[in-house]
Amino acid sequence: MTCDPFENFELNPTPVANQVKTVLRQAIIEGRFTPGDKLPNEGKLAERFQVSKTPLREALGQLIAEGLIEKRRGAMGGSFVAKGDPTRIFVAVESCYRLGGLTVEEVIESRRIMEPVVLELACERRTEEDLEAIRMNLEDTEKALAEGQTAGDKMIEFHRLIADSCHNRFVSAIMNAILNISREFTVLLPFSSEDVRQDYDYNQRFYECLEGRRKDDARTLMMGHFELSRKLIEKYRTQKKDE
Repeated sequence: MTCDPFENFELNPTPVANQVKTVLRQAIIEGRFTPGDKLPNEGKLAERFQVSKTPLREALGQLIAEGLIEKRRGAMGGSFVAKGDPTRIFVAVESCYRLGGLTVEEVIESRRIMEPVVLELACERRTEEDLEAIRMNLEDTEKALAEGQTAGDKMIEFHRLIADSCHNRFVSAIMNAILNISREFTVLLPFSSEDVRQDYDYNQRFYECLEGRRKDDARTLMMGHFELSRKLIEKYRTQKKDE
């Protein structure tokens, strides 16, 4: 690279590590480095910014945490610009939930907003392979219910398969994170055998919509499904108050 990728960037009075991170981040975002490019080594970067290696390494560590760069070991190792990875969204959303930045109510509301649209898109884009995976999920769920199991994980997996049928990695990443959180909450809901069977019946009807690419019916049906979920949540809250 003949030109200086950090040209016109200057450090300012804020903490040194934050300044270095900001400059490196901006250079990557503006395309002065592209995915797979190796950054100058720590010595050259420290010399370029006239800082010690301690704040420089702190800045690099922050960029690794953000998923913008990755560290490789060995003779040909160093700091490299990372490729965009939508699955990192999963980690960010789940961490936010675990640290109290998201409530269960917010997660449920997000599903109620997103899933009718996700199912509608899946009706347009699903493949025969997607249908086969969903059909097998239904068969496994039916078998589990016949054996007296709640089949909660299989029910969650059904919605994950719908998200993947959109063939949009961002949608899959977001829905994976939301569904993973939902799994923990749904095990607390007071599902009766009738509730479980009703939920499964909805899944069968979702499959029929996917098979026939009936996206309008699918959207309406998913909204009805969440009305059922709302009633279950209300029943759970009432039960908890009475305890």
